[in-house]
Amino acid sequence: MIEKMNDALAFLREKYGFADGYIEKDARNYFLVLPGEKRVQLLFWRAERRFIELKKIIEDGTLERVSTFRFAHFSGKKSMEELLFTELDILRYFSGSTVESIFAVMTGNAVCNLIVRLANGMSCTVECGVKLPPEKDDIDRHEIIAGRGTASDRMVDTQVPQSSMYLWTENGEKRFTDVDMELFGLPDEAVFVVRSACMLLGNPELVQDWEKDAIMAENAVRAALESSSSSQIVFTGKRESEI
Repeated sequence: MIEKMNDALAFLREKYGFADGYIEKDARNYFLVLPGEKRVQLLFWRAERRFIELKKIIEDGTLERVSTFRFAHFSGKKSMEELLFTELDILRYFSGSTVESIFAVMTGNAVCNLIVRLANGMSCTVECGVKLPPEKDDIDRHEIIAGRGTASDRMVDTQVPQSSMYLWTENGEKRFTDVDMELFGLPDEAVFVVRSACMLLGNPELVQDWEKDAIMAENAVRAALESSSSSQIVFTGKRESEI
C-alpha cells in the first residue's frame, strides 16, 4: 500500500507542482520524508473533510463561545495509544489550545475514558475502545458544544458511520464510499495520508507546527496513561511549556 500511496503522491506532486517528498511508515505512524531525509509525522486525520469543515465553523464564528468537545473512537485494528494520540491531536486541531490537565480511567487497556481541561478554559471528554472485531471499520464521533449551536461529524442519532452505497448479495454485505475523486480506489486512510503529505508539501510553514503538535499529543498520551495508573489528575502545563 505504501507503494500505491507514493504513486498517488507523485501524481499529485507533478499535477500541482509540489516539492519533492515521499511517504514512509513504521509500526505505528506515517511520515513524510523531505529532501535531506527530514521526516515529519503525518497527522493524516487533519486531511479529512469532516474535520476541516468542523474546524472552519469554529473559526468563522458559526459556533459561538465553544465550550465543550465530546469525542469517541472505537477500533479493532489500532492500539489504545494510537486512538488517544489521534483524538488528543484532533482536540488540539479544533481548539488551538494546549492540554492543561487530564484525568483518565482505563480498564485492561481495552477501554479508556478521559476528562481533559484545556488552557483556554474549554473541556473535552474522550471515550476509546479497542475491542471491535478486527474486520470492522473504526467507529468514531466528534461533537462540539457551544454557547450558540452544536455540531457533529455524524448525523443526529447516528450510531455508526454511514456509507454512500450498500450492496447485499448472497455472499453478504458490501459498502462503498469514495472520498476523493483524484485518488479513486485507495482506502480512506491511504487517501488521507496522501492528502496530508500534499498539505505539508504545499504549505512548508506547517511542518514546524505539525512537529510541535505531534510532541504535544505524545505528551498528552503519556499524561493520560500516568493518570490512569495513579488514579490522579495529571497536569501537563510544564511539559507543554518545554516544547
